[in-house]
Amino acid sequence: MQAMPEALVQPAHVMARRCPACHRVSANSERCLHCWRDIAAVSPLSDEEASKAMLVEAGLARRIDGGWLSFGRLWKVVSLGLLVLLVGWWVYATFIDKPPRPDLPSSAARSSAQGAWTTQDGDSRGSRATDAASHIGGTEAWKASLGSPVAVPLVSDGRLVVAALEDGRLVGLDASSGKTAWTKSLNNPPLSAPVIAGDRVYLAQREGLILVLGAADGAEIWHSRFVAGSFEASPLVVDGVVYAYSTDGLFAFDAEDGRILWEQVFEAGWATVTPVVEGKHLVIATADRAVVFDRTNGQRTYYVTFSRTQPSSIAIRDGEVLAVYGRNATLFASNSTRPWWDGFRTAWFRFHLIGMAPAVPPAPTLWDVTTLPKTTLAAAMGPNIAVVTSSDGAITALGRHDGKPAWTAKTSARLVAPPIITADGVLFAEGNRLLLLDVVNGQQRSERKVDGLRSVAPTPDAAFIANGAGEVFAIR
Repeated sequence: MQAMPEALVQPAHVMARRCPACHRVSANSERCLHCWRDIAAVSPLSDEEASKAMLVEAGLARRIDGGWLSFGRLWKVVSLGLLVLLVGWWVYATFIDKPPRPDLPSSAARSSAQGAWTTQDGDSRGSRATDAASHIGGTEAWKASLGSPVAVPLVSDGRLVVAALEDGRLVGLDASSGKTAWTKSLNNPPLSAPVIAGDRVYLAQREGLILVLGAADGAEIWHSRFVAGSFEASPLVVDGVVYAYSTDGLFAFDAEDGRILWEQVFEAGWATVTPVVEGKHLVIATADRAVVFDRTNGQRTYYVTFSRTQPSSIAIRDGEVLAVYGRNATLFASNSTRPWWDGFRTAWFRFHLIGMAPAVPPAPTLWDVTTLPKTTLAAAMGPNIAVVTSSDGAITALGRHDGKPAWTAKTSARLVAPPIITADGVLFAEGNRLLLLDVVNGQQRSERKVDGLRSVAPTPDAAFIANGAGEVFAIR
């Protein structure tokens, strides 16, 4: 075949643009090949300018390629290395690394009783709901004068009533007669209520210790070594394990002898809300998130974040967790898991702030409410309704399954304790009366005058009430 004369061969047309950011020239591209800036709107160079610029670019390329550790190659190597390390860390943490299984308790038989009021919030679920009646219309069965008001709410398993007093005494009362069964002097009154579990009483002390007494005589059985700066929330006793939560982390003790089974050390910020348990799930409330742990291995499985504020309460019921933080209430499934990319959430969020990534998807929840009163008390979580109150008496009842308002109400005086859902209504404690509202529509059903009301603990046989005069009495 005869070759074409050189005069007939036309050079290919090159459309070159100069990047306004890095001032390099890129040919036949609408994006700078050096800094990846969009240059589609930049006017192309003339043929003569393009030819000269491409000669300059070719010279630069030869000089750059001449050095093995050029900036471009160094950037690529470092980026690739970081990517390999990041992916390797994620694969190891997700599929290979298995946390050590914690020690088992000596016995799994000991738990706080269900159906009574053995914890500050009723039972181990923290729901502040009971099948017992309010006993609001009952007669006074007995009254005991203790000489000092209670410092924290009363607890009772139906046989024993335990009152922690402001003068530093812990008093056990016979629930049937009101007679003093025993008295234990403490260095300081606790910041939260004790827990009754079988024949023992468990108390988390502000000094960072767990104290265990016999329910029959108040004799000390064991106390833990110092493990935290201060315990501000009640302990929880479930399946032979004592769960104690402080600003220094979460601790699990053997309920029989105080041996530490496992611990998770972290900075909680706030640790005033008692942990809650249902099945294998343990939930705590820190300053900015509700965190779910697997009780079998002590590892975190899920969390929902909130604006940094003091948490009001958490409760768990039928596999659903209700977390109340300030004006926000959120319901989520306790068996939820975080997505595989959760380890990159912080980096993703930072890229989003500078406009290089979309918004980070929020954690999946069942519903969210953001219009609660500013100062909320612990919520009560029943089968079909959740009741949230503020100390000034504003009451909001939310549908348990959809979070929609069911009814609202306002008490005539400030509330001194969170609400309790009982078999015959929602029970509220004002400064000088007990108030019972209908759980369906919020209408008043009954009331009872109680001067200086401090605390109420409903059980199947009686409701135990404490007042500001240092008296505890039973109504049935």
